[in-house]
Amino acid sequence: MTSEPKIAIIGTGPVGGILGAHLARSGHYVVLCDILKDHLDAIGEKGLTITGVSDITAKCERLAYGTTELSNFPETDTFVICTKASILPRIIPQIAETARPGARFICNQNGLDNEDLMAKTFGPDNVLRLVPNYAGSCTGDGEIWMSFFNRPNYIGAMSLQGEPFARQVAAMMTEAGIDTQFTTDIKRYQWEKTVQNAALNPVCALTRKRMKDMMDFALTESLVEDLLREGIEVAQAAGVTFEEGFFEQSIQHLKTVGYHKPSMLQDVERGVMTEIDWLNGKIIEHAHARGLKAPNHSAIIKLVKGLEIKSMAPGEH
Repeated sequence: MTSEPKIAIIGTGPVGGILGAHLARSGHYVVLCDILKDHLDAIGEKGLTITGVSDITAKCERLAYGTTELSNFPETDTFVICTKASILPRIIPQIAETARPGARFICNQNGLDNEDLMAKTFGPDNVLRLVPNYAGSCTGDGEIWMSFFNRPNYIGAMSLQGEPFARQVAAMMTEAGIDTQFTTDIKRYQWEKTVQNAALNPVCALTRKRMKDMMDFALTESLVEDLLREGIEVAQAAGVTFEEGFFEQSIQHLKTVGYHKPSMLQDVERGVMTEIDWLNGKIIEHAHARGLKAPNHSAIIKLVKGLEIKSMAPGEH
């Protein structure tokens, strides 16, 4: 019988915190790792509380204040990366220094091709990709609001060797209350989420408005539709096949997510780098590789990059 994985959640914002809380509440071995001391201190004192779509408080005793402290938990054999995609290149070598031989790694982030970057260090047999369909925001130290969950999440492997573990993780997450389905076509689900995020998230970030506000205003909804069509065109050129009516379904989905603040807007408000390079930037990269242009995405990324200037160190721009 396959042993249950001992998991470290790296990044305890909404994506990692919601996952970690559900797994910990269900009795699984979970280490929560972050550099936010006050957040982890509060979790250690009173547990991690999730409200909104889910309403739980999980006791989490295993805490690592940064990746170097993961060495305090040598039994950990599975690392779930839930940080912003923008810091993935920096965090991979840090995890590699701590991970024991035979460890597995799960990418639980926004963006395209993140797992390909991870596989260069950890090997494709050891890397899974998880596409989360839940979101939220931190409302205080040790507290996360879960805005929505469009069940299920999807998880897939990069090789046949990784599929049994992917199925095991899917079952474990589902049992913990965050329904997750194994798929052999994880790239398709990455693209589905990415073209939707790349259509609406930067519009919210640029206007400082929530999702519903932008989908209720005809001019910004029209821009979202243009970005979505362009993203779908690039995805199809990359070999992705969407279900019939995907465009209409996506618009309907984006209209129903409510007054959620997407992570890109939250990043702009906090004055930190966004994930624009892993969303719109990746769509542009795939477009250019196939001789296509993506003028709407090219324009929107330049505008968001303009917002990011204040987040950069002197001389970086």
